[in-house]
Amino acid sequence: MEVVGNFEYNSKELIGHGAFAVVFKGRHRETHCPVAIKSITKKSLAKSQSLLGKEIKILQELSALKHKNVVKLLACTEKDHNVYLVMEVSVLSLMSED
Repeated sequence: MEVVGNFEYNSKELIGHGAFAVVFKGRHRETHCPVAIKSITKKSLAKSQSLLGKEIKILQELSALKHKNVVKLLACTEKDHNVYLVMEVSVLSLMSED
């Protein structure tokens, strides 16, 4: 398991990937609540620094709405080679896995 602050994920549990990031299924280390962990390599960050800043700002603004249909940004963590965005997982996405 990879550890990102209070959260963890298995790199084999890939949810998806995009132009500059990959997203893994993760969980809170104590409560085991499911989360999505977006991993952005610092190498690719140079190309998308402004996009990341915009994404974080939008996620923070949406999180402040506290609406049941909007996922929240739970954490933003930086390590040696990656930046991680930890987001709440919607109940609907969990139901579609079955």
